[in-house]
Amino acid sequence: MPEAQPHDGARSGGATTNLGELDAIRRTTRALRQLYHREKQWMGARTAEQASRLTQQGQLSLSEQLHYGEIAFVLLRLKPCVIIDYAGDREQLDDYIAKVIRPSLRDLNAVGDRNAAAQTADGSASCHEQSGTESNAALYPRPFSLACSRIDGRLESPEVSSWTGAFVLYDTKWPHSAAWVKSNLLNNEKISISEDELARGLDYPGFIPKTTDDMHAIVPVSYLGRMNESGEWMCDRWECLTSFIVLQNQLPQMALHRIRYQAIKMFGIEMEVNMDTSLIDQFPDPLP
Repeated sequence: MPEAQPHDGARSGGATTNLGELDAIRRTTRALRQLYHREKQWMGARTAEQASRLTQQGQLSLSEQLHYGEIAFVLLRLKPCVIIDYAGDREQLDDYIAKVIRPSLRDLNAVGDRNAAAQTADGSASCHEQSGTESNAALYPRPFSLACSRIDGRLESPEVSSWTGAFVLYDTKWPHSAAWVKSNLLNNEKISISEDELARGLDYPGFIPKTTDDMHAIVPVSYLGRMNESGEWMCDRWECLTSFIVLQNQLPQMALHRIRYQAIKMFGIEMEVNMDTSLIDQFPDPLP
């Protein structure tokens, strides 16, 4: 993987920013760094038994349980929401929400409130707004208010037998985010959700395989990231920002998805893509 150079959070792509916008981006970057610090400290305090449960007995890495990248994607209005769920270990999940997510949302929402005040004072000159399902990260900074709610109702999907007890993080000031979450995850009258609908709510560019042919075309994808502080990497290795599965014929739309998600660089988070094509044609055909 090519070595990237650390840089401070700033808008990329040559777009013009004024001092108010740069200040909002820097404040957001600082709050995301604090979230990252809290996550790493919390993960580092796990016992061997707790770490084993979080990683599903070593099948995952602890870095795959970090959420700072996914939360940054919500701030950029790329992902409508993030589902936070340490399946099978809800005691640790509740502790993580209380010690990491809740204080971090206070920090981040203080930035969102400041962005709202700037918008009120200066209009679109300092903060940007959008409507509907449009996802344009170039419009950051904007007002936001992140909420983290527990899924209390009985809810299942084809791949997960119960989402009850998991948490969903979303932006109450983004109409698409709030509407999707309340309709699909916080609606106690809804007891099941399809994987395709979940993929839309989590902004995955592909869908899970449904046929034998699909099983022969699976490509696991991870967006890997590293955050820097004062020109130094905060971690000596790439860590998972988000991951999903696409099919081979969905790779072109994944490429467009990746380009949009590179906007996370404005928060000083470098991003690389890792694709595993080794599973293509590796699944045996069913017996006749």
